[in-house]
Amino acid sequence: MRSPIVLGLVLALGAGGSLLPAQATAQNARVARAQAEASMVLTGTIDISPRGTVEAFTLRDEAKVESYLQDFVRKNVVQWRFEPVIRDGVAVPARTPVSLRLVARQAPENGMDVELKSASFRNYDSGSTDEVVYENMTPPRYPRDVFSQGGAGEVLLLVQVARDGSVANVAAEQVNLYVAGAARLMQQMRDRLEQASINAARRWSFRPPSTGEHADQASWTVRIPVTFRIGDREERYGRWQAYVPGPRQKAFWDVGSATDDASADALPEGGVYMAGIDKGPKLLTPLGG
Repeated sequence: MRSPIVLGLVLALGAGGSLLPAQATAQNARVARAQAEASMVLTGTIDISPRGTVEAFTLRDEAKVESYLQDFVRKNVVQWRFEPVIRDGVAVPARTPVSLRLVARQAPENGMDVELKSASFRNYDSGSTDEVVYENMTPPRYPRDVFSQGGAGEVLLLVQVARDGSVANVAAEQVNLYVAGAARLMQQMRDRLEQASINAARRWSFRPPSTGEHADQASWTVRIPVTFRIGDREERYGRWQAYVPGPRQKAFWDVGSATDDASADALPEGGVYMAGIDKGPKLLTPLGG
């Protein structure tokens, strides 16, 4: 889908102009902006028929979402087909939460290509005994130097939880910046946000699963998105967030298939999600319908 949102992307990245030091070259700025994308996460619910087709789709706060994006999302979602949900040997109707991540990239002729990049059908349940849930997860402190420069971004953490609920290991899987600037300064910001997140995560505590198929594991790896943003996240719902994606990295401990989760970047903020495990309905068709 092509959409004329390039102006919004340029304006969003304009905040990064103040991050360019006097000695930064124009080439540095062009390289950073060439790597930029715009992202939007939308949430809602899907009603699935016993046959696995989509019977209904409700988009949360649709009044905050541009009509062309509402149409784009609905056009794709209604074509999805899921593996039927089985209970007591019978296919039944089901309802699932959905978190959708749209990505826009600059295209030829001053337009933008919009893609439905990923979807997650997971919902964090703080009362679950089948999954890891958090007991104490004090947010990291915003690094003062990054804040003063207008820096912002998101850190996707992988946390290894020990059987006593403490943190055995923690690593940053990816750090995306919401600003653009000289490569050296951007790397410094990534490092500062990553370290602030890791330092905070080491003091977190969790409640391991006590029931279900994963209760007897020696440890569990969970994904936790941590956002450093100036302003309320609800204010940004339905708006594009320009960002420069960072490299994806693997954890230094063995996490099996945990790093192969294609929906990791669509996980809702504020939750803890067991890596490599998706208890939601299984989508059988491509995201593009």
